[in-house]
Amino acid sequence: MDNAYKEWITLAETDIGVARHLFETYHPKPLEIICYHCQQSAEKAIKSVIVVNGSQGGMPKKHDLSFLLDQIKNMAEVSDELYDCADILTPYGVVVRYPSELFLEERHAQKAIACADKVLEWAKKECESRVQKMEAEEKTQEE
Repeated sequence: MDNAYKEWITLAETDIGVARHLFETYHPKPLEIICYHCQQSAEKAIKSVIVVNGSQGGMPKKHDLSFLLDQIKNMAEVSDELYDCADILTPYGVVVRYPSELFLEERHAQKAIACADKVLEWAKKECESRVQKMEAEEKTQEE
């Protein structure tokens, strides 16, 4: 079993950790940077699920979270709530690079953190479930 998905999870955890740290300790809060790290966390979490499911055709070089969820919706349980979070977070991966393009308030950063947490927790469960299923299949083949 290839553990590459764990690297993606670790990167996602790091990004959400940075977002939380900035939200809790910086004043004024760098809202654009917080939201960017939330988008990055969710993107890496989704890519962990793509990797654990085999990423046929290679890893998509896309940052649109709904697009990435579409790549695995036939292999993993993807809820409407995850798509809602994807729609909230996706703009933060690009738009924050252009300062005058986005107006953010603290509530936006709070929602971004909540969404990134939701996506990361989902990804961890999906990866663990897939790994357990693959290990069970391998064990059955050995018998």
